[in-house]
Amino acid sequence: MGAAAAAMANAEPVKLAERYEIQPGAPIPLLNAVGGNAFTAKALREKRIEPFAIICHGSILPRMDICSTVGSLDNATHMRLLDWGLVDWPQDRGRRYCLVFERPGGKRLMGSLTDTLDPMPEDQLTRQIIHPLVSALKELSSRGVVHGAIRPTNLFYRDLAGGGLMLGDCVSAQPGYGQPVLLETIERGMANPAGRGTGTMADDLYSLGVTLLILALGRNPLSGLDDEAVLQAKLERGSYPALVQQHRLPLAINEVVRGLLVDDPKQRWTLNDLDLWVAGRRLSPKQPQISRRAARPLEFQGSEYWHCRTLARAFARHAPAAASVIESGELDKWLRRSMGDDVRAEAVNNAIQTASSGKGGTQGDRLVARVCIALDPAAPIRYRGRAMMPDGIATMLADAFMRGESPQAVAEVIANQLPMFWVNVQTDFKPEFVPLVQSFDQLRGFLDRSSHGLGVERVLYEMNPTMPCMSSLVAKQLPTNPAELLRALDWIAAGGERHKDPIDRQIAAFLGARHKRGDELLYTQLGSGVEPMRRIIAMLTILSDIQARTGVDGLTHLASWVVALLDPAFRRFHNRPQQQEVRKMADAAAHNGRLTELLKVVDDPDALRRDRLEFEAAQIAYREADAEMDKIRHTIADRNSIIETSGRQVAAIASSLLSTVLVAGIILFFAF
Repeated sequence: MGAAAAAMANAEPVKLAERYEIQPGAPIPLLNAVGGNAFTAKALREKRIEPFAIICHGSILPRMDICSTVGSLDNATHMRLLDWGLVDWPQDRGRRYCLVFERPGGKRLMGSLTDTLDPMPEDQLTRQIIHPLVSALKELSSRGVVHGAIRPTNLFYRDLAGGGLMLGDCVSAQPGYGQPVLLETIERGMANPAGRGTGTMADDLYSLGVTLLILALGRNPLSGLDDEAVLQAKLERGSYPALVQQHRLPLAINEVVRGLLVDDPKQRWTLNDLDLWVAGRRLSPKQPQISRRAARPLEFQGSEYWHCRTLARAFARHAPAAASVIESGELDKWLRRSMGDDVRAEAVNNAIQTASSGKGGTQGDRLVARVCIALDPAAPIRYRGRAMMPDGIATMLADAFMRGESPQAVAEVIANQLPMFWVNVQTDFKPEFVPLVQSFDQLRGFLDRSSHGLGVERVLYEMNPTMPCMSSLVAKQLPTNPAELLRALDWIAAGGERHKDPIDRQIAAFLGARHKRGDELLYTQLGSGVEPMRRIIAMLTILSDIQARTGVDGLTHLASWVVALLDPAFRRFHNRPQQQEVRKMADAAAHNGRLTELLKVVDDPDALRRDRLEFEAAQIAYREADAEMDKIRHTIADRNSIIETSGRQVAAIASSLLSTVLVAGIILFFAF
């Protein structure tokens, strides 16, 4: 056992809100989720409940925004979410998201998609899967929640007898994050797991269809194929033919599976269709539309392509070579002559003409990204090796920051207006497109400015309302609002880590997004090129405003941290005794942990004005005294000149008289 494992095994229990106690030394691997690992928990109040806790991974953003909704579900078809929040976790010496669920009485239906089990007969599938899951999805739909994690490995028996099944966790990770491509629609399967977006109920129903197929067969029909091969099979044949193949399903179940695996979401069965089927009405699934096939293939990178969708995927993988084909006019010729699709050709031409707009990346990157969208409008946005649905850009950006990777490519997707172009080429207008375009237009404005409180960091927090502050100063504390940020900074200061400013770019962006009532002009004063006195006063002003609005008291360590940086502000006071008095008052305010009081002390307009007036008066008095001294010096200099001139004259006269007397004496001496 390693040192870390030994430390965890011997770690003290941690508490969530004094209601549940989690045992770090008692993991439950069989209940692990995509977004975290499971641990034994104990209810401190309701003794009859047998809970367990999922401690979320630090690199995955959980769906904290739907916890209240999921927690209010109280039925036998959902794993019951009892509580959630942040706990101090010994492994990291920081905090982690914690989700407490009621422990299912039975085991997981399938431990892995490579497992096999006895095929479920039609009546069992209907009773144990379709009836309860349709009921569960209807309740989620009524509350505006997409599950995003429907698969055989996320179904649990409610009891040891195996009489009923329930849906597992859908909160520890974003929708689709842990879903194998097998259980995702073609479009979502083409996106990076972090970029699949929230999706819709139609996506959940597709996952339900694949789940029914696996359980009806007793195994994964494409076992042994990796995600890429699974996706390729779906692209070439369509989901239903690719997955069902030659397998014979019970007639009624085959009807449901066919209806749920229609690749066109508009033709896919809905919850109402499933209700009708459960009620005994038999429906005829609509035949899937076959995509247009070219008369002749387009050769690219040694392969032949007959369809726009598969060609777009190839272009995205080989952008430099794709740019050459596009710019040569070969693609336009193929679309018009071999494909006979003038509408698609015009969309591609529009993509070419608008590729020069935007910022970041190369012209080739922008060109290929737009052309791929024009060739396959329903597919995710593909740019520089990344693929994301428009509603998955937010989580894609969050994933980059949480994993410590560069967010540049995702930021360039926004800067290059690719989401807007994606919306423009959609054949069916949806009302949700309007706010989508408006939000991306605003986000592009943040990206255009790089000062503190803006840039890609601001975009991160604007797009992800539940994102904790990712500053290296406080990241381990996971502050999710301004009040928690103040406490985290105070905790850091208590440990003596005061070698940096308390507000860096991440914190400035976090506060800009979460503290809307603040003065955003103050953030422009936080750059390294700003005069130190103005910068630290701006920081103190921001922090004190947050403290005043949130009511967080006792920030003695943070206040002392700020005082240590305030020397440039103290030196604004010219009067030495006054400066010392201000320092003492600042120390007293810091001791009380009141940033507002500290700001009043060091940035008191009246005191500064009095000090300035006194200093100006002193300067005037000094100048007057200096002028008087100059005058005296000139006067003294003039007297010395007079004395010197007079002295020479007296000396000359005395010398003449002495000479006369001497000559007269000599004459008289010789005369007599």
